[in-house]
Amino acid sequence: MTDRPPSPPTPTALPAISDGEDRITATTPQLVTRLEESFNCSLDEATLEDVLLELDHGAYVEWVTITRDGDYVWDFTDAPDRIADAVATAVVERFEGWLENRTGN
Repeated sequence: MTDRPPSPPTPTALPAISDGEDRITATTPQLVTRLEESFNCSLDEATLEDVLLELDHGAYVEWVTITRDGDYVWDFTDAPDRIADAVATAVVERFEGWLENRTGN
């Protein structure tokens, strides 16, 4: 019997793909798996991919490449800030509209 270190454990969740630039990326199947495990729900991968494509068109997430298996790779590095900015802008616009209606200006 040789003295070898134990084999690494089999991961239970797929890790994000790292390109060494501190970017947060994941494939659509990886994202589906993570969301399903986190929220105990079932997601349709094709529907989520359609949503991600729309978010890409709005510059909230970034489509990076396609894997050899044909899965999209998404860059979520700046997504929280971009989405938060868009939500904040929408909330302020709604609030301003509400104030204008209340004050008659």
